[in-house]
Amino acid sequence: MTGRPGPEQHWKAMEFERRVPRESVHKAADAEVLLTDAQRLGADRFAVAARWDRDHYLAHYGGRAADPVMLAETTRQTAIHLSHRFLDVPYGMPFVLSEASVDLSETVPPVGSGHLAVGLDVSCHRPAEGARRLRLELTADVLVRHRLIGRTRLCWEPMEPGRYAMLRRRGGREPLVAPPAGPPRLPLSPATVGQRAERDVLIAADPTRAGIWWLRLDLDHPVLFDHEADHVPGMALIEAFRQAGHVAAADRRAGASGVTLLGVKFTAFGELDAPVAITAEATGPGVFTLRAHQGERELAHATVRFDAAEPARTLLGTAC
Repeated sequence: MTGRPGPEQHWKAMEFERRVPRESVHKAADAEVLLTDAQRLGADRFAVAARWDRDHYLAHYGGRAADPVMLAETTRQTAIHLSHRFLDVPYGMPFVLSEASVDLSETVPPVGSGHLAVGLDVSCHRPAEGARRLRLELTADVLVRHRLIGRTRLCWEPMEPGRYAMLRRRGGREPLVAPPAGPPRLPLSPATVGQRAERDVLIAADPTRAGIWWLRLDLDHPVLFDHEADHVPGMALIEAFRQAGHVAAADRRAGASGVTLLGVKFTAFGELDAPVAITAEATGPGVFTLRAHQGERELAHATVRFDAAEPARTLLGTAC
Protein backbone atom coordinates (compact mmCIF):
# COMPACT_ATOMS: atom_id res chain seq x y z
CA MET A 1 0.00 0.00 0.00
CA THR A 2 1.31 3.45 -0.91
CA GLY A 3 1.12 5.61 2.22
CA ARG A 4 -1.95 7.36 3.55
CA PRO A 5 -3.81 10.05 1.62
CA GLY A 6 -3.32 12.76 4.26
CA PRO A 7 -1.54 13.56 7.53
CA GLU A 8 -4.66 14.02 9.68
CA GLN A 9 -5.32 11.53 12.44
CA HIS A 10 -8.50 10.14 10.92
CA TRP A 11 -6.59 8.95 7.83
CA LYS A 12 -4.06 7.19 10.05
CA ALA A 13 -6.86 5.35 11.86
CA MET A 14 -8.79 4.25 8.78
CA GLU A 15 -8.80 0.86 7.05
CA PHE A 16 -7.16 0.66 3.62
CA GLU A 17 -6.86 -3.10 3.15
CA ARG A 18 -10.26 -4.72 3.76
CA ARG A 19 -13.03 -3.56 1.46
CA VAL A 20 -16.52 -2.51 2.53
CA PRO A 21 -19.33 -5.03 1.83
CA ARG A 22 -20.07 -5.13 -1.88
CA GLU A 23 -23.82 -4.70 -1.35
CA SER A 24 -23.12 -1.34 0.33
CA VAL A 25 -21.85 0.03 -3.01
CA HIS A 26 -24.27 -1.95 -5.24
CA LYS A 27 -21.63 -4.29 -6.67
CA ALA A 28 -21.82 -8.04 -7.26
CA ALA A 29 -18.06 -8.76 -7.37
CA ASP A 30 -15.66 -7.99 -4.54
CA ALA A 31 -13.01 -6.98 -7.08
CA GLU A 32 -15.18 -4.04 -8.20
CA VAL A 33 -15.43 -2.54 -4.70
CA LEU A 34 -13.09 0.45 -4.37
CA LEU A 35 -14.01 1.68 -0.87
CA THR A 36 -12.37 0.36 2.29
CA ASP A 37 -13.71 2.58 5.07
CA ALA A 38 -15.79 5.64 5.96
CA GLN A 39 -15.99 7.78 9.09
CA ARG A 40 -18.28 10.62 10.08
CA LEU A 41 -16.28 13.79 10.84
CA GLY A 42 -19.25 16.09 11.42
CA ALA A 43 -22.97 16.37 10.85
CA ASP A 44 -22.58 16.25 7.07
CA ARG A 45 -18.83 15.70 6.69
CA PHE A 46 -17.23 12.31 6.12
CA ALA A 47 -13.81 10.79 5.46
CA VAL A 48 -13.91 8.01 2.87
CA ALA A 49 -10.98 5.69 2.18
CA ALA A 50 -10.44 3.84 -1.09
CA ARG A 51 -7.91 1.37 -2.41
CA TRP A 52 -7.14 1.23 -6.11
CA ASP A 53 -5.61 -1.95 -7.51
CA ARG A 54 -5.86 -0.68 -11.09
CA ASP A 55 -5.29 2.71 -12.68
CA HIS A 56 -8.14 2.79 -15.22
CA TYR A 57 -11.84 2.29 -14.67
CA LEU A 58 -12.12 -0.74 -16.96
CA ALA A 59 -8.69 -2.36 -16.51
CA HIS A 60 -5.14 -1.76 -15.36
CA TYR A 61 -3.19 0.22 -17.95
CA GLY A 62 0.16 0.77 -16.23
CA GLY A 63 0.54 4.37 -17.38
CA ARG A 64 2.28 7.37 -15.85
CA ALA A 65 -0.97 8.64 -14.33
CA ALA A 66 -4.22 7.08 -13.17
CA ASP A 67 -7.50 7.67 -15.00
CA PRO A 68 -9.83 10.39 -13.62
CA VAL A 69 -12.81 8.14 -14.42
CA MET A 70 -11.62 6.03 -11.48
CA LEU A 71 -12.35 9.05 -9.28
CA ALA A 72 -15.84 9.34 -10.74
CA GLU A 73 -16.50 5.68 -9.88
CA THR A 74 -14.98 6.10 -6.40
CA THR A 75 -17.29 9.07 -5.80
CA ARG A 76 -20.30 7.15 -7.11
CA GLN A 77 -19.59 4.29 -4.71
CA THR A 78 -19.11 6.85 -1.94
CA ALA A 79 -22.58 8.29 -2.54
CA ILE A 80 -24.17 4.84 -2.33
CA HIS A 81 -22.20 3.74 0.74
CA LEU A 82 -22.86 6.94 2.70
CA SER A 83 -26.55 6.81 1.79
CA HIS A 84 -26.98 3.35 3.28
CA ARG A 85 -24.58 3.60 6.22
CA PHE A 86 -25.15 7.15 7.46
CA LEU A 87 -28.16 8.71 5.71
CA ASP A 88 -30.80 6.09 6.55
CA VAL A 89 -31.47 5.07 2.95
CA PRO A 90 -32.71 1.44 3.00
CA TYR A 91 -31.30 -1.25 0.74
CA GLY A 92 -33.37 -2.13 -2.30
CA MET A 93 -33.88 1.46 -3.46
CA PRO A 94 -32.66 2.31 -6.98
CA PHE A 95 -30.28 5.29 -7.21
CA VAL A 96 -30.66 7.78 -10.07
CA LEU A 97 -27.53 9.74 -10.97
CA SER A 98 -28.05 13.26 -12.33
CA GLU A 99 -24.59 14.92 -12.25
CA ALA A 100 -20.98 13.84 -11.80
CA SER A 101 -17.75 15.81 -12.10
CA VAL A 102 -14.03 15.46 -11.49
CA ASP A 103 -11.90 18.64 -11.49
CA LEU A 104 -8.17 18.08 -11.04
CA SER A 105 -5.38 20.52 -10.21
CA GLU A 106 -2.79 17.85 -11.03
CA THR A 107 -2.73 14.40 -12.54
CA VAL A 108 -3.63 11.40 -10.42
CA PRO A 109 -0.44 9.52 -9.43
CA PRO A 110 0.17 6.12 -11.04
CA VAL A 111 -0.88 2.96 -9.25
CA GLY A 112 2.20 1.05 -10.38
CA SER A 113 2.66 -2.56 -9.34
CA GLY A 114 1.11 -2.08 -5.89
CA HIS A 115 -1.96 -0.22 -4.66
CA LEU A 116 -2.90 3.43 -4.34
CA ALA A 117 -4.57 4.83 -1.22
CA VAL A 118 -7.13 7.52 -2.07
CA GLY A 119 -9.02 9.68 0.42
CA LEU A 120 -12.17 11.73 -0.08
CA ASP A 121 -12.99 14.51 2.39
CA VAL A 122 -16.72 14.63 1.72
CA SER A 123 -19.38 17.24 2.41
CA CYS A 124 -22.91 15.94 1.89
CA HIS A 125 -25.77 18.33 1.15
CA ARG A 126 -29.28 17.14 1.99
CA PRO A 127 -32.64 18.56 0.89
CA ALA A 128 -34.50 20.95 3.14
CA GLU A 129 -36.55 19.39 5.91
CA GLY A 130 -39.96 18.35 4.66
CA ALA A 131 -38.85 18.01 1.03
CA ARG A 132 -40.84 15.35 -0.82
CA ARG A 133 -37.83 13.98 -2.70
CA LEU A 134 -34.47 12.86 -1.34
CA ARG A 135 -32.18 14.68 -3.77
CA LEU A 136 -28.63 14.50 -2.44
CA GLU A 137 -25.37 16.16 -3.41
CA LEU A 138 -21.81 15.64 -2.28
CA THR A 139 -18.58 17.49 -2.92
CA ALA A 140 -15.24 15.99 -1.99
CA ASP A 141 -11.61 17.05 -1.80
CA VAL A 142 -9.41 14.31 -3.26
CA LEU A 143 -6.27 13.46 -1.31
CA VAL A 144 -3.45 11.22 -2.55
CA ARG A 145 0.02 10.92 -0.97
CA HIS A 146 -0.58 13.96 1.26
CA ARG A 147 -1.56 16.12 -1.69
CA LEU A 148 -4.85 17.79 -2.51
CA ILE A 149 -5.15 16.95 -6.21
CA GLY A 150 -8.68 18.11 -6.99
CA ARG A 151 -12.38 17.90 -6.22
CA THR A 152 -15.28 15.69 -7.19
CA ARG A 153 -19.02 16.30 -7.12
CA LEU A 154 -22.03 14.02 -7.46
CA CYS A 155 -25.80 14.54 -7.42
CA TRP A 156 -28.12 11.57 -6.99
CA GLU A 157 -31.57 10.56 -5.81
CA PRO A 158 -32.52 7.31 -4.06
CA MET A 159 -36.03 6.34 -5.18
CA GLU A 160 -38.76 4.07 -3.98
CA PRO A 161 -38.91 1.09 -6.37
CA GLY A 162 -42.46 1.90 -7.41
CA ARG A 163 -41.59 5.47 -8.33
CA TYR A 164 -38.51 4.32 -10.22
CA ALA A 165 -40.60 1.82 -12.20
CA MET A 166 -43.09 4.57 -13.06
CA LEU A 167 -40.25 6.86 -14.16
CA ARG A 168 -38.83 4.16 -16.41
CA ARG A 169 -42.24 3.46 -17.97
CA ARG A 170 -42.82 7.14 -18.58
CA GLY A 171 -39.36 7.94 -19.92
CA GLY A 172 -38.55 4.75 -21.79
CA ARG A 173 -40.38 2.38 -24.06
CA GLU A 174 -41.12 -1.30 -24.43
CA PRO A 175 -38.13 -3.39 -25.62
CA LEU A 176 -38.07 -4.00 -29.35
CA VAL A 177 -38.92 -7.50 -30.57
CA ALA A 178 -36.20 -7.23 -33.23
CA PRO A 179 -33.66 -4.41 -32.83
CA PRO A 180 -33.27 -2.25 -35.94
CA ALA A 181 -30.14 -2.53 -38.06
CA GLY A 182 -27.43 -0.39 -36.52
CA PRO A 183 -25.67 2.48 -38.27
CA PRO A 184 -22.35 1.86 -40.05
CA ARG A 185 -19.50 1.63 -37.56
CA LEU A 186 -15.73 1.66 -37.87
CA PRO A 187 -13.87 -0.16 -35.08
CA LEU A 188 -11.21 1.82 -33.21
CA SER A 189 -8.03 0.34 -31.83
CA PRO A 190 -7.69 0.26 -28.02
CA ALA A 191 -4.69 2.61 -28.14
CA THR A 192 -6.78 5.21 -30.00
CA VAL A 193 -9.06 5.61 -26.97
CA GLY A 194 -6.45 5.11 -24.25
CA GLN A 195 -7.18 1.45 -23.52
CA ARG A 196 -5.37 -1.88 -23.97
CA ALA A 197 -8.13 -4.42 -24.67
CA GLU A 198 -10.74 -4.39 -27.45
CA ARG A 199 -13.58 -5.14 -25.02
CA ASP A 200 -12.78 -1.86 -23.24
CA VAL A 201 -13.28 0.24 -26.38
CA LEU A 202 -16.73 1.78 -25.90
CA ILE A 203 -17.01 3.82 -29.09
CA ALA A 204 -16.90 3.12 -32.83
CA ALA A 205 -16.43 5.78 -35.50
CA ASP A 206 -19.05 6.62 -38.10
CA PRO A 207 -17.34 6.26 -41.51
CA THR A 208 -19.84 8.61 -43.15
CA ARG A 209 -19.61 11.54 -40.71
CA ALA A 210 -16.65 13.02 -38.85
CA GLY A 211 -16.97 13.84 -35.17
CA ILE A 212 -19.62 11.17 -34.48
CA TRP A 213 -19.09 7.92 -32.63
CA TRP A 214 -21.46 5.11 -31.70
CA LEU A 215 -21.60 3.56 -28.27
CA ARG A 216 -20.40 -0.07 -28.09
CA LEU A 217 -21.72 -2.02 -25.12
CA ASP A 218 -20.73 -5.56 -24.22
CA LEU A 219 -23.49 -6.73 -21.89
CA ASP A 220 -21.09 -9.32 -20.48
CA HIS A 221 -18.42 -6.76 -19.58
CA PRO A 222 -17.34 -7.59 -15.99
CA VAL A 223 -17.03 -3.93 -14.95
CA LEU A 224 -19.82 -2.12 -16.81
CA PHE A 225 -22.35 -4.89 -16.18
CA ASP A 226 -21.11 -6.24 -12.86
CA HIS A 227 -24.80 -6.47 -11.97
CA GLU A 228 -28.01 -6.42 -13.99
CA ALA A 229 -29.04 -3.08 -15.49
CA ASP A 230 -32.24 -2.05 -17.26
CA HIS A 231 -30.64 0.96 -18.99
CA VAL A 232 -27.30 2.23 -20.28
CA PRO A 233 -25.13 2.63 -17.16
CA GLY A 234 -24.14 6.19 -16.32
CA MET A 235 -20.52 5.12 -15.85
CA ALA A 236 -20.53 3.67 -19.38
CA LEU A 237 -21.46 7.09 -20.74
CA ILE A 238 -18.80 8.80 -18.60
CA GLU A 239 -16.10 6.46 -19.93
CA ALA A 240 -17.43 6.81 -23.50
CA PHE A 241 -17.23 10.61 -23.17
CA ARG A 242 -13.63 10.31 -22.00
CA GLN A 243 -12.78 8.06 -24.94
CA ALA A 244 -14.49 10.31 -27.49
CA GLY A 245 -12.72 13.33 -26.01
CA HIS A 246 -9.42 11.48 -26.26
CA VAL A 247 -10.00 10.83 -29.98
CA ALA A 248 -11.24 14.38 -30.63
CA ALA A 249 -8.22 15.91 -28.88
CA ALA A 250 -5.86 13.78 -30.97
CA ASP A 251 -7.72 14.58 -34.19
CA ARG A 252 -7.44 18.30 -33.49
CA ARG A 253 -3.84 18.01 -32.30
CA ALA A 254 -4.79 19.63 -29.01
CA GLY A 255 -1.46 18.62 -27.49
CA ALA A 256 -3.30 17.19 -24.52
CA SER A 257 -1.69 14.78 -22.09
CA GLY A 258 -4.61 13.90 -19.84
CA VAL A 259 -8.08 14.78 -18.59
CA THR A 260 -8.17 17.45 -15.87
CA LEU A 261 -11.91 18.18 -15.99
CA LEU A 262 -14.74 15.75 -16.63
CA GLY A 263 -18.21 17.08 -15.90
CA VAL A 264 -21.33 15.15 -16.92
CA LYS A 265 -25.04 15.90 -16.60
CA PHE A 266 -27.55 13.11 -17.23
CA THR A 267 -30.91 14.07 -18.72
CA ALA A 268 -32.63 10.78 -19.70
CA PHE A 269 -32.33 7.02 -19.42
CA GLY A 270 -30.68 5.25 -22.35
CA GLU A 271 -32.22 2.00 -23.59
CA LEU A 272 -29.93 -0.98 -24.16
CA ASP A 273 -31.48 -2.04 -27.47
CA ALA A 274 -31.13 1.19 -29.47
CA PRO A 275 -28.06 3.00 -30.88
CA VAL A 276 -26.47 5.86 -28.94
CA ALA A 277 -24.62 8.56 -30.90
CA ILE A 278 -21.84 10.59 -29.27
CA THR A 279 -20.64 13.91 -30.68
CA ALA A 280 -17.78 16.22 -29.73
CA GLU A 281 -17.33 19.93 -30.33
CA ALA A 282 -14.19 21.91 -29.50
CA THR A 283 -15.13 24.89 -27.31
CA GLY A 284 -11.67 26.11 -26.29
CA PRO A 285 -8.02 25.06 -26.17
CA GLY A 286 -8.14 21.42 -25.10
CA VAL A 287 -11.82 21.76 -24.08
CA PHE A 288 -14.66 19.79 -25.66
CA THR A 289 -18.42 19.59 -25.23
CA LEU A 290 -19.73 16.08 -25.80
CA ARG A 291 -23.31 14.87 -26.14
CA ALA A 292 -24.96 11.45 -26.18
CA HIS A 293 -28.22 11.06 -28.11
CA GLN A 294 -30.56 8.14 -28.64
CA GLY A 295 -32.67 9.14 -31.59
CA GLU A 296 -33.85 12.68 -30.94
CA ARG A 297 -33.46 12.41 -27.17
CA GLU A 298 -30.36 13.65 -25.36
CA LEU A 299 -29.19 11.21 -22.70
CA ALA A 300 -26.31 13.25 -21.29
CA HIS A 301 -23.83 16.00 -22.07
CA ALA A 302 -20.32 16.58 -20.79
CA THR A 303 -17.43 19.00 -20.67
CA VAL A 304 -13.98 17.44 -20.94
CA ARG A 305 -10.77 19.42 -20.54
CA PHE A 306 -7.30 18.18 -21.44
CA ASP A 307 -4.18 19.83 -20.09
CA ALA A 308 -0.59 19.16 -21.13
CA ALA A 309 0.91 21.39 -18.45
CA GLU A 310 2.08 20.06 -15.10
CA PRO A 311 0.20 22.12 -12.46
CA ALA A 312 1.69 23.14 -9.15
CA ARG A 313 1.28 20.60 -6.38
CA THR A 314 -0.40 21.34 -3.07
CA LEU A 315 1.34 19.64 -0.15
CA LEU A 316 -0.78 18.72 2.86
CA GLY A 317 1.95 17.74 5.31
CA THR A 318 4.97 15.58 5.89
CA ALA A 319 5.07 12.01 4.67
CA CYS A 320 4.17 9.36 7.18
